[in-house]
Amino acid sequence: MNQKMSPASRVLNLPPYIFKEIDNRKNDLKKRGVELLNFGIGDPDLPTPEFVVEELCRQAHKNENQKYPSYNGSSLFRQAVCEYMQSRFGVTLNSETQATSVIGTKEGLAHFSWAFLESGDVALIPDPSFPVYANSARFSGAEVYLMPLLEKNNFVPDVSTIPEEIAARSKVMFLNYPNNPTGAVASREQIQKIIDWAVARQIIVVSDAAYAELVYDANDRYSVLSLPGAEKVVIEFHSFSKTFNMTGWRLGFAVGNPNLVGGLVKLKTNIDSGVFDAVQFAGIKALQKLSDCSDSLMQTYRERRDCLTAILENAGFSCFKPAGAFYLMVRCPQGITSMQFTIDLMEKCGVITTPGSGFGSHGEGYVRFALTQPLEITKRLADKLPALKY
Repeated sequence: MNQKMSPASRVLNLPPYIFKEIDNRKNDLKKRGVELLNFGIGDPDLPTPEFVVEELCRQAHKNENQKYPSYNGSSLFRQAVCEYMQSRFGVTLNSETQATSVIGTKEGLAHFSWAFLESGDVALIPDPSFPVYANSARFSGAEVYLMPLLEKNNFVPDVSTIPEEIAARSKVMFLNYPNNPTGAVASREQIQKIIDWAVARQIIVVSDAAYAELVYDANDRYSVLSLPGAEKVVIEFHSFSKTFNMTGWRLGFAVGNPNLVGGLVKLKTNIDSGVFDAVQFAGIKALQKLSDCSDSLMQTYRERRDCLTAILENAGFSCFKPAGAFYLMVRCPQGITSMQFTIDLMEKCGVITTPGSGFGSHGEGYVRFALTQPLEITKRLADKLPALKY
């Protein structure tokens, strides 16, 4: 290819897409008519609540909602967000300076890196984690330092192991609890230690709270912003995607330190034109009626988690039982890589999963099951697993 027609090095240097082989094998099995049970994708199978859909339709008809929206979200949306943070987590925010809409948290997280990271900075990235953290940091020219998430530490980074010379150059740390891919929920004490460490070194903490509402014990539900000192260094991203089954709607918000929110907004005014106002009104309705759907949603995932865990353990596999999110990490059989285990499950059992290595080197040794299949389909897994012999 002509050099001028080649993508930029930031794209060419992206890590290889390890899921390509999985997709190729999956498509081949489909062509052969093999029945597949798909536990691979983190996209809820449950529908968006009807009251949210109805609000979107009602608001979409209004001419005033068909114009360019505000870059940082409508004042009504930001007020609703701040009321939610206060009522749910006890976090008091100024809707004018400490809240903004984002076009889904993935967009917001990536643009935050663009807004705050540059060449010479270090970004502290959990491993395993959602790939956008590391990739957006690299796009921004920053150096990535990986923080291992180990099961013995409840998949929470141990900041005491970060060399001080790295900490001195670090500008941003990404955290994600409840966690994808592990389903771990960090205790308040664990996160408080991280906040104290970050405040002492003036390191920004980016809290990806996309699964904040998805905890199996309500006592585990909290916002990082509710912890002492967090207001000095934290920006937190929340999503409607998983709480309200709105993955395709692309709606979320960022809240926290006004300088951090303001820097993100300043970049976004030059990148996008905000979120469709009708979608924001639907989001307001969702927040206002959260209690109408949150308990039943978690009961559904609890039933799926317990059913899937029992089936896998009865088949001889070992699981890390999640305290949050809707994922189940299954330990690979001894001597089997996560990629091989994924391929074996697919080709011998017709079961689609995700290799832990796809989320980072410390995800090796696990495969991730997403709890995104109804119970009646999940139960069919019991008949599939006997075909897998090691």
